[in-house]
Amino acid sequence: MNPFKFITGIGLLVLFSCSHAEKDTFPNPEIKAGIAKIFGKVINYHSENEEKNPVITLYVSCPVTAEITKFDTQLDDDGNFYFEEIPIECNIIAPVRSSIFSRVVGLVSLVSGEETKVEITVERDGSIKANMVSSMALTNDEITSFGKENVLRKFYQPEFAEAYSKCYDMKPEEFRQHAMKLMKKRIELALDSSFLSPRVTNYISNSFKLSYLNGVLLDYSGYLSLNYRNYKSKDDPNDFTPQEPGKSYYTFLKDFDLNNPQYLYNDYYPKVLETILRNDTLNIPSIGDTPVDQWMKEVRTIMSELVGFDEGLFYDMLASNSYARQFNSEQRPLSDKQKENIKSYFKGKKGEFAKILLRKNDEIVKLTAQKGSLVVNETPVVTKEKLMDAIISKYKGKVVVVDFWATWCTPCLEAMKESREVKGKLKDKDVVFVYITSVSSPKKLWKEMIQGIGGEHYYIPEEERNYMSEQFDFSGIPTYLFFDTNGKLQHKITGYPGNEEMQKLIEELL
Repeated sequence: MNPFKFITGIGLLVLFSCSHAEKDTFPNPEIKAGIAKIFGKVINYHSENEEKNPVITLYVSCPVTAEITKFDTQLDDDGNFYFEEIPIECNIIAPVRSSIFSRVVGLVSLVSGEETKVEITVERDGSIKANMVSSMALTNDEITSFGKENVLRKFYQPEFAEAYSKCYDMKPEEFRQHAMKLMKKRIELALDSSFLSPRVTNYISNSFKLSYLNGVLLDYSGYLSLNYRNYKSKDDPNDFTPQEPGKSYYTFLKDFDLNNPQYLYNDYYPKVLETILRNDTLNIPSIGDTPVDQWMKEVRTIMSELVGFDEGLFYDMLASNSYARQFNSEQRPLSDKQKENIKSYFKGKKGEFAKILLRKNDEIVKLTAQKGSLVVNETPVVTKEKLMDAIISKYKGKVVVVDFWATWCTPCLEAMKESREVKGKLKDKDVVFVYITSVSSPKKLWKEMIQGIGGEHYYIPEEERNYMSEQFDFSGIPTYLFFDTNGKLQHKITGYPGNEEMQKLIEELL
């Protein structure tokens, strides 16, 4: 087996172009819809055992529509790979991943109207050298920096484990102070390196701040509930309900300068915006058919005191991401009124926001036809040992694909997006897609997200969900169970196998 493999490491780096560059930071952003291309070559790669040439995967982060788009292509016999017609929302640098590389994160620029050329050489000692030709090129050290400096491992050092011990009894103010101190210590440790360039150091610092903001500070109740499950004593009750923080808890948002355009370099920024938009305490209203200016007045009333400003990038991104929630969670096209509102608000220098949102709307219109109907089922009243049989028996004579997932599982959500094509092709076949999750997924968010998934859904108690994991011998998600038309289990796969394999497994059972 070839020992080299690209990995994405700490996440997806998104770098936007502009007319000037700062010495210690990447250029400030310029949102603009466009098309980019990549031609790449891997030197010194040799296929072993006449295996199928490996797939090269490109991840493109889209800040306006709050999603990550995945593109695949195959390395040819000469080591070349191509990506053509890649829609982008701005000029970016995106990670490339493949099974043929290891110990390195590869970053490649995408510039609207250009073909980026990248050459990757695998040295005898396993090290990687890269050269890029682009109007927005990175140096070899910047391209390979995450592979040489394992900053992710440093950020999650074992010596910080004690910080994750019992903290579920902390009140909001105490927890906020504790979490902010811990975040600063972790970032200082992770960035203690002479190798990283100033602008990569700035990116990584922002990356950690945003990920911590999203996963810890903005999720006080969820984080403490998880902490309770992990660290409660044997005498503590199974049920635990954290205190809901009041609005004043969120004044820490001022410390993050959410108007900073440098945040657009990272896919965590839209995640933070999404979390803010669905926060029950902040209670930002759904944008719906409300004119953007009118909606924005309500948002400023809620947020300006907390974030420390009342205009700028943060508010425009909140508006665009509000429409993106409708696309991504509900897979619902814009109404005529929404399209008018978008064009009216995003005009002049902000007109590219409107172009991007309307372009995405055209995609959603096409996908809606593939989604199929949505059915929310009550959990059958049977013992946990008979629960799966009771679910499968409802679909006699059909192939049943059971998908174990959770609202917080990024690979699950990515797989659902990718599998839309397969579901569309099999829409008129005797196949049923059944989705099972449990109380680890917040029910309100679950109800919102399933609108864009379609299929048959079950929200089951944790005890039954844990039993199914033991019953079918899996621990990770997404996990897929394939039942034939007689209700007999034929296949079990953890991790999405790809559209080609998924369709093949289903059609074999039809």
